[in-house]
Amino acid sequence: MQRALVTTAAAIILTALAVSTAGCGDSPAAGAPPTAHAPTTNKPAAVTEADVYVQVLRRYLSTPAENSFPGQAFKTVYVLNRAYPDAADPNGTHRRGTPIALQAQHQVTAALAEIAHVIFIADRGSVIEARGGCGQVKNGGILITLGPPVSQGHEMQVAINGFVACLGATWLTYVLQDQPGAGWRVTGTTGSMAIA
Repeated sequence: MQRALVTTAAAIILTALAVSTAGCGDSPAAGAPPTAHAPTTNKPAAVTEADVYVQVLRRYLSTPAENSFPGQAFKTVYVLNRAYPDAADPNGTHRRGTPIALQAQHQVTAALAEIAHVIFIADRGSVIEARGGCGQVKNGGILITLGPPVSQGHEMQVAINGFVACLGATWLTYVLQDQPGAGWRVTGTTGSMAIA
């Protein structure tokens, strides 16, 4: 009788454990890489887009070796409100851009408020002034063009261009990884980097 009670109790515990872990199937199968379309968190796509862009902009604005302006902190940052696949190409034409979700724009602006005033704009010409024959971003700011996040297996790549003046611009592509408990983080760059 006692053996039957122990066996029944063990069966109940194992069943309870199986039921409690059944909802944990949101994570990808072991060894399967997460993708941009199937994030490892339950966040909506716009939030993931914002998280990625916040990390890219934070890294770019705080790394003079990558934004080519050592010792200069930009307080005004203009960001085009469309993402262009050829953002990291100095010869890119920027013909086909994908709108950056309005919710993502608001989240990026709020998340970076402590380091810069981020303003999303539709027209790059609206913030460029001609000074001595050289276009320059007004208010001592920087104009940033982002690329759409592109999934590369377990990584994400985001192209970026920062423009200050005709002889002050950079083009590069960041690599990000979705780190458990921390979210998307820039881990380095890939491909070529151009500086004007």
